[in-house]
Amino acid sequence: MPKAIVVGGGYAGVSAATALAEAGVTVDLLESRGFLGGRVYSTAPSDPFPAPVDNGPHLLMGCYQETLRLFERLGEKEPLRWIDPLRLSWLVPGGGKVALHCLSLPAPLHLATGLLFSDAFPPGEKLRMVTALRTFAKRPFRIVPGLATVEDLLDATGQGPVSRERFWGPLTRAVMNLPPQTASLEGLGEVLHRVFFAKRSDSALGVTAKPLSEIGFPKTADYLSARGGQVHLHEGVKSFDRDGRVPKVTTQSGKDLTGDVLVWAVPPATLSALWPKETWLFADHAGELGRSPIVSVHVLLKEPLLQGHLLGLSGARFEWVFNRNENWGWKGSGPLRGAQYLSFTASAAEDLARSKDPELVSLALQELAQRLPTGEELKVCHSKVTREMAATFAWTPAAGPLRPPCETPIPGVFLAGDWTDTALPATIEGACSSGHQAARKVLDSLGMGTLP
Repeated sequence: MPKAIVVGGGYAGVSAATALAEAGVTVDLLESRGFLGGRVYSTAPSDPFPAPVDNGPHLLMGCYQETLRLFERLGEKEPLRWIDPLRLSWLVPGGGKVALHCLSLPAPLHLATGLLFSDAFPPGEKLRMVTALRTFAKRPFRIVPGLATVEDLLDATGQGPVSRERFWGPLTRAVMNLPPQTASLEGLGEVLHRVFFAKRSDSALGVTAKPLSEIGFPKTADYLSARGGQVHLHEGVKSFDRDGRVPKVTTQSGKDLTGDVLVWAVPPATLSALWPKETWLFADHAGELGRSPIVSVHVLLKEPLLQGHLLGLSGARFEWVFNRNENWGWKGSGPLRGAQYLSFTASAAEDLARSKDPELVSLALQELAQRLPTGEELKVCHSKVTREMAATFAWTPAAGPLRPPCETPIPGVFLAGDWTDTALPATIEGACSSGHQAARKVLDSLGMGTLP
């Protein structure tokens, strides 16, 4: 039975490892930390904050087919709470609330009619929104030559201030983790095409039904073990080479592992540090992909204030707030009985990432209070700030050509990761897609056909 080594236990590595195991390959999955998940994980309740905490709230979409395939493989039942048809609501300064509710119609009519009846955008801006969105209705995309960033498209199609504030800006930052001024138009366009122009259900929002570390990752070790493989935690890689005709890695603890194939599912800086210098242009320039942070503020409020799974905060720096009482069914106990658990998130948060925790908590609460009808002071029982400083690579127009393919110049060695050339931004779907692509390439190299 062939053997594979997969280095990196995030979504890309777990997708590759479990897909290979499903196809009959024995897999050793190596992870440098003491848990799987990569940049997508949760921490346990503690005295300072007596509830589980995601390192950042995540939304999935109905079009996340590769992610859903992974969940199904690992036997995850109902890991998401679906909002279908798509519904979004924003709180506005002064206590108002506006919404975009799509209808149960075929795509893209569901979005067009939703925009028509929405009170979130002025009538004059709605037609311009449709015009811009139609750019990505069919491949090849009808992008005017010279337009490279999202901001270029917004300017060229005359997008108004309200649609930029409530739709284009938050969407770009959530999907690309960059502001429209620097985000690649190609990247956002691919997402818009998949979300709005195939099936209505592709635009459904999926909110995680439990903390991130509890979805899929706890089942990975048993899944691989049942198929002859193993998860190795606290086993970062020190070096790698080819032992004869097979790849060999040496771990930080001194173990030597060999396999018929090797899949690197690590961040670009890690690959660049370990890859033999000046042997592959993509590896030499991997560090130039940059990084962009996400900052989240988590609070437990004495009294419930919000309903629904999530709300947008129009014009705020913390653009989205997730209601964990609804998302996870979280219920406080003891002195926290009846409390509300809210998680605020700010993507493309370079301007916030180095602020002090009290400043970030104060800003998030202030932005929420300004948009509540009462404007009353919020009674906070506990708060916590999480920062993911390298949450994603920075897909600017200049960075796009630097994304490497799955194949490498070394036979039997492949790459996976949301930063590789998946055509998608650095999302969970991009990571899972890259892992499954690596598994397909591995199986082809081993003459084992394709994925089941």
